[in-house]
Amino acid sequence: MTVNSLASPPQHAHRIVQLDGLRAIAVLAVFAQHALKAPLWMGVDLFFVLSGFLITGILLERKARGQSYFSYFYARRVRRILPPYILLMIVSSLLFGLGWARYWPWYAFFATNIGDALGQSGHDSLNILWSLAVEEQFYIFWPFVVLLLPRRLLAVVAVALVLIVPVLRAVATPWFDSYWPIYYLTPFRMDLLAAGSLLAVMVRRDRNALEPFKVPAAIFFFAALAVLAWLHLHYPRFRGMNTPLSNALLYSVSLVLCTSAVVVALQSKGIVKRLLCNPVLVYVGTISYTIYLIHLTILYAVWEHHYSRPVSAAIALAITLAYASASWFLFEKRLTRGPSRRSTPVGASATVRGVSTSSSQS
Repeated sequence: MTVNSLASPPQHAHRIVQLDGLRAIAVLAVFAQHALKAPLWMGVDLFFVLSGFLITGILLERKARGQSYFSYFYARRVRRILPPYILLMIVSSLLFGLGWARYWPWYAFFATNIGDALGQSGHDSLNILWSLAVEEQFYIFWPFVVLLLPRRLLAVVAVALVLIVPVLRAVATPWFDSYWPIYYLTPFRMDLLAAGSLLAVMVRRDRNALEPFKVPAAIFFFAALAVLAWLHLHYPRFRGMNTPLSNALLYSVSLVLCTSAVVVALQSKGIVKRLLCNPVLVYVGTISYTIYLIHLTILYAVWEHHYSRPVSAAIALAITLAYASASWFLFEKRLTRGPSRRSTPVGASATVRGVSTSSSQS
């Protein structure tokens, strides 16, 4: 059963289970990039597209119902994001000291992407927070855009961002000595969030809107994957070249890859849906936010023991999953779903209306 074939959702929110599986793939890609130096930096981009889709869906639903809007949205974000974030800062301080406190405003106001772009950050394990900062900055202004604009104009804005941001990356390239500011700063990553938002608008307007794009999305997914693989094999330093072409092109190819993956997931049937709804993947996707937050801290702690890279990766993965599981069951689940809320059965899915997020990404 695809997104298109569902009846109207009940009053309580449902997860789109396929997207939990996709979140698991994204966070495991990020882990593999850091632990094994796999060229899978696109995992963060996939989180951005997912966030744009899910957050815009929630905002559109609240707007349509005429219910509490800002208070509901920001209260949910605080409950979801802040407790694991504070716990990470405590754990990092215990393991690596308080070097980050020198730049405390970046951490207090979710602006670590700006700090990283300026070379002002604490322990390297905390660099993972740049993507969380991008999403938090997105949450500041996007609810106003969704509230104030009619759906058609919202779609136009999303399309405009998808088209304009690559040009902005190219134009801004001479301003920076490396590609990192382009990679870290929100204005240069907004095309990914906007692409997800566009999908949400489309599904909200017409449940069948994505059906014609199912096959093209699969084709574009494999084409983008082939381009990225070819660039990695033949021009391994392409990403670090910091040229207008590399900054404009590379992240746009990643956008095609990740947006296509979301479309395929939403329209999935058969073996693809069974894979994405696999209970193990769904569980990893459910706790993916905390996995994302803590995994680099744990990797740095394990690396101090000088094991081989595969052994370090295996140890760190086990500790990361244990930490994220404990965090989920001890307090995150209660804060985000409530003590008596029932989980959606594995294999179920829902329209974009009323969906809930379980990660914020990176």
